[in-house]
Amino acid sequence: MKNMDEASKLFTGLPEVFCDLVDFALRGTGFRVVRGSLKERNAESIAQLRGVQTWFKKVSNDVVAELKVTDGDVTTTFLVALENQTNTSTVMAGRSLMSTAVRWDSWRRETKNDHLKRQELKTHQELLDGVLPDDRMVPVMILVVHFGQEPWTGLPRFTDTLDCPPSLKPKLADCPVNVISFYNLPIEEINEMPPGALWAVAKSIHYANDINTLSQEIRMDPSFRKLLNEGPDEALDIIRIATGLNTKLLKQQKEDDMPQKVSKYEQFFVDKGEKIGEKIGEKRGEKIGEKRGEKIGEKKGIDNTIMSFIQNRRKRCFSDVQIQNDLLLDFGLDEEKASQYMAAAAKA
Repeated sequence: MKNMDEASKLFTGLPEVFCDLVDFALRGTGFRVVRGSLKERNAESIAQLRGVQTWFKKVSNDVVAELKVTDGDVTTTFLVALENQTNTSTVMAGRSLMSTAVRWDSWRRETKNDHLKRQELKTHQELLDGVLPDDRMVPVMILVVHFGQEPWTGLPRFTDTLDCPPSLKPKLADCPVNVISFYNLPIEEINEMPPGALWAVAKSIHYANDINTLSQEIRMDPSFRKLLNEGPDEALDIIRIATGLNTKLLKQQKEDDMPQKVSKYEQFFVDKGEKIGEKIGEKRGEKIGEKRGEKIGEKKGIDNTIMSFIQNRRKRCFSDVQIQNDLLLDFGLDEEKASQYMAAAAKA
């Protein structure tokens, strides 16, 4: 059985999902991924370089790809290192900065080797740097995707983790975390995602604790219907882990059997609702029981007190008429209730 980390790594490694994630991360910039330009990069290949193995293993990302992005006029190459998270990481901003730095160092080393082969480094400083004035590194964006069922509370930038006055932060090295948290995102932003597997996963995680809304989304959203019939299975694994839905059983049904699929989803929500109802009922029952218990205890306490009062009066040879009158005065009982206590004491 896959855990969330394993399932999310496989899911975000799918080319279409990866491109959709980058598109969503770049929303508002005007840039989108050029489909077909994505080239998968070995996330740990830099670790083979001498001197950075131990360091890079600490910040190695889950998925890395090189791709092109365009705004229609300008096209540029981009390197995206993606990190999947189930829980909030308080050091993610620092890890993002380190991951960027180690990729810069890898680029510098490779660039220096190329220049040395072509004998292009002439001065002492050029030999020391390994980089010429016109050399430019491919931009690196560290992207974090949060699949957890709790708010992402990590700090958004590296400088936010520093103990210094805000006015100094613009002078310091910085790196954004670029978190996409399906739990935190308003549903209006999730609806900006392109329909498909990513959309279905995002909505499932966002509504995992809102049974009625998720049930409605599954019935109405074509992304869910397509996902059940066509997959990918990695998306179904994430939904199963996040919500408890038996997506594998649904996947095994015939493609044209959508009414049964939907009815099984609805039955899941009924079952889940009953369990939630049972827990709520237990808590309410406990509270009601406590109140009833208190009332029963209070009544027993009063009964015992009155019975002891009657028995003590009789031991001291008080008449029944006098005892009953005292019950009326001392305990505020009416005639009928006082008579009942007198009869019960007589039988005791």
